[in-house]
Amino acid sequence: MVNGRKRFLKLYICFVACKQGFLAGCRPIIGVNGCHLKGHQKGEQLLTAVGIDGNNMMCHISFTVVEGELKETWRWFLTLLDEDLRISQNPFAWTFISDKQKGLLRAFDDIMLDVAHRFCVRHLHNNFKMEGFGGQALKDILWKAAKVTTEPEFFKHMERMAKLDPKALKWFINKPPIHWSRAFFSSFSKCDALLNNLCESFNSVLLHVRDKHIWTMLESIRIYMMSRLQKIVIR
Repeated sequence: MVNGRKRFLKLYICFVACKQGFLAGCRPIIGVNGCHLKGHQKGEQLLTAVGIDGNNMMCHISFTVVEGELKETWRWFLTLLDEDLRISQNPFAWTFISDKQKGLLRAFDDIMLDVAHRFCVRHLHNNFKMEGFGGQALKDILWKAAKVTTEPEFFKHMERMAKLDPKALKWFINKPPIHWSRAFFSSFSKCDALLNNLCESFNSVLLHVRDKHIWTMLESIRIYMMSRLQKIVIR
């Protein structure tokens, strides 16, 4: 309540068909992401959770509209997602991938400490470059270290990075390879994805409705998801 009037705060939606379909036939890996809303609800965020099916295609799980990208809002979103998917019953079986959004890592520490958490390598490289480690040589080494599937190969590439620029290697001290290199990923998810592309694809699809009134936007998302599921069934 604000000045005696009800004001919109936040909303979480997880359609039963999406939840049941994900639990019944998709891999235990979830991409989470957030994007800004425009129009009258400037400052608010659309947070999404997207799964990966057996054909490496997008499987929508849930989405929420919150007042901002904060630890508290991510914590609220992850709590509801946990209730729907029962993640906390076997946290070691699950993997999340994200772009390390503001407040998200602290929310994971509170809600889902034991789940595997990957970082999108594209965003990792962008942060690496913003710290002054540009150039094609360093970029190539980073991507090779991320793509290899054995630990000896990983350390070989990191040694090359140290010879090229010792400061670049120090930048990775607080970024364990378990979060961004295939050589250290858990094999339970049966997925070696390095990018959070599916969430970004979902956000791009919704670009034209993110400036609409809140109910118009939510209805547009519902219609898009329903139409996509229908097309998949027909195929």
